[in-house]
Amino acid sequence: PYTEALLAANPEPDPDAVLNRIELKGEVPSLMRRPSGCEFHTRCHYAQDICGRVFPEPSASPDDTEHSFRCHFPLERWPAEKSAHRQAVVRST
Repeated sequence: PYTEALLAANPEPDPDAVLNRIELKGEVPSLMRRPSGCEFHTRCHYAQDICGRVFPEPSASPDDTEHSFRCHFPLERWPAEKSAHRQAVVRST
C-alpha cells in the first residue's frame, strides 16, 4: 500500500490526464514511540485488525527477487480491480 501510494504520486506530463491519486489519511507515527504492528497501518486503506497487532514478516517480491516487503495484505492478494491501478502506474513509469 505504501508503494502503491508512492507510485500514484508520480507526475503526469499530460495536463488533460485523469489521475487517481491516493490520499493517505491518518497520522504519521512518532519515531520515538512506534505503533504496534505494521508501522503503516494508521495510514493504510487496506489495514485490517491484524495490522495493528502484528508486525509483518518480510516477504520476497514475486516480480523482483532482490527486493522484499512487509505487508499482511500485499496487492497481489487483492482482487484485480484493486491492483489494476498499481499495474497501470508501474507501466507508465
